[in-house]
Amino acid sequence: MSQLSEEEGIWALVAWIIPLLGGIIGIVVKPNSSYVKHWSYLSIAFGLVIIGVDVVLGVLSLLTVLIPPIHIVITALGYLAGLVFLVIWIIGILRERNSIYWKPTIIYDVAKIIGAP
Repeated sequence: MSQLSEEEGIWALVAWIIPLLGGIIGIVVKPNSSYVKHWSYLSIAFGLVIIGVDVVLGVLSLLTVLIPPIHIVITALGYLAGLVFLVIWIIGILRERNSIYWKPTIIYDVAKIIGAP
């Protein structure tokens, strides 16, 4: 891996810290940096996965509001998903700060679909 500039590291961090929007900003500001692009596409994919899971759980929650046991399970899944996303986000920050190209399973698959290099 080539030596990263401090600016590339900062923009990659900004991209990851602000899922979706930070990724778009990273691609616009540093379009020629493969490192910033990697984290920007992961950020966009991570944001899309968060939104997708939130929408699905929200719809399921609305559909099961009159069935308390199932509604409680859906609500618990929502909290668990939030916790999982927080852990993934923190791991991503640590990986980016250590200049490691990280490829989390589902998120990287989504990033490849939207055009990650």
